[in-house]
Amino acid sequence: RVATNIDGVYLIPQPETYPATMVVSFVGYQIHTQLIKKNDHYHIVLSPSVELDEVKVKGKVNTTKFSTINAINMQTLSTGELEKAACCNLSESFSTNATVDVTFSDAVSGAKQIQMLGLDGMYTQITQENMPLIRGISSAYGLSYVPGTWIESIQIIKGSGSVINGFESFAGQINLEYYKPESAPRLFWNMYTNQEGKIENNLLLAKKDGKWKSNLFTHISHFAREIDNEENPDGFMNMPTVTQFNALNRWEYKDKNYHIGFTVRGLVEDRKGGTIEARVDTNPYVVNIHNDLLEFTSKTGAIQPNSPGKSAGLQTSFRRHNQTAIFGRNNYKGMQESAYLNLIRQTYLGNTDHKLKYGISYYADRYTESFSGNINNAFSDKIRIDLMSGLFSEYNYSWGASVNLTAGLRADYYNNTEQLNYSPRLNMKYNPTEDMAIRFSAGKAFRIANVFVENASFLASNRIISLEELSPEIAWNYGMNITYCFRLFGREGTINAD
Repeated sequence: RVATNIDGVYLIPQPETYPATMVVSFVGYQIHTQLIKKNDHYHIVLSPSVELDEVKVKGKVNTTKFSTINAINMQTLSTGELEKAACCNLSESFSTNATVDVTFSDAVSGAKQIQMLGLDGMYTQITQENMPLIRGISSAYGLSYVPGTWIESIQIIKGSGSVINGFESFAGQINLEYYKPESAPRLFWNMYTNQEGKIENNLLLAKKDGKWKSNLFTHISHFAREIDNEENPDGFMNMPTVTQFNALNRWEYKDKNYHIGFTVRGLVEDRKGGTIEARVDTNPYVVNIHNDLLEFTSKTGAIQPNSPGKSAGLQTSFRRHNQTAIFGRNNYKGMQESAYLNLIRQTYLGNTDHKLKYGISYYADRYTESFSGNINNAFSDKIRIDLMSGLFSEYNYSWGASVNLTAGLRADYYNNTEQLNYSPRLNMKYNPTEDMAIRFSAGKAFRIANVFVENASFLASNRIISLEELSPEIAWNYGMNITYCFRLFGREGTINAD
């Protein structure tokens, strides 16, 4: 009995008598028996012991995930969770989620707003791939501007979050990720209609070949029926008519050193409500809301292959949003022209257990607004310019897998108050066991109010409007969280307490 060495070399002593029998075996192959005759040569090929045509592996992944690794208290909703909600747009994506509540701000315009940790949606920072999505004039109707079929996942962060993503996170942050060219289907099309006459059409295309990959997202929705409930015919529409055209095109280039991506997006939407057309001649109350938006965003990243954990990135966004809103006598017109820049550098101190991110950010917003109606002092083409220049730094420390700490500080200069606003933030996580995470967070945030668009529901009223100059809002947020993962009857479960 002999065996090969590490190089596969072996030596067999000459048998004393011929013919002799040689048995050859190897793990995973059938045993071969060979009759040996003197002065003969033999070629032996072993056959696999088991031949499999195909192996199928099935698994189940939870559609809602609570991280026990990240220091920040984050909940992730995947495509499967969005399919449960059968959502038409972002405002309908949280119907199966206990963290975010969705309500109608008013029945006249049909606008939906969110509430998080008991605060209105204006106090939640809503971003698209960690760049601004809903801020300024888009605050009133922006949740309906993102069709559900475009969304790959949604991350919900409770608390102040990271200083890298900005200074506006009072209650938390909602970040959505669009489908990437690699993960998107080459062709996706769906259409929806109902007995009330609402029609929606979504068409998605993906270019997966070549160095430059691309996605094209399109959406059309139309609802033109004026509904006045026969049980209570008051002459007013129960819901507004809405027509929306929405398109986004993404391009991406990746290699081992660089990642370049940019998107172009355009939207036009018209909402009409108030008195039904049959009663227009009898003291009509007309609601007419128009929005058109054009946006360009870009991301550029540079990676150092020889230094894992070191990189630099630049995010930019440019937006032009025009809105007119007529609520009876109240007539509002607003234009927002915005530019955003965020430069981030990531490195480590000594080793990758001590990570450091730092950079600069710049927000520039110009608002041109007009208002007439139930107001003491009507105004026309009033211009407000908000400039916010910021510096930020964030340190992350990991002690094995059980302890994680993230501490950050922002300093932002606001031109209209000529003051520096400091935003310190701290997130800590400890794992007493593999299945449990205990977190603590504290942080400061501030924001600049946009009175008319954030309170558009109050315009559907005959109340007299009185305006005063408002200073930026400032808040501190403290919180604790316990997440425990378990298995019961072969299924995964999570208990999450805040």
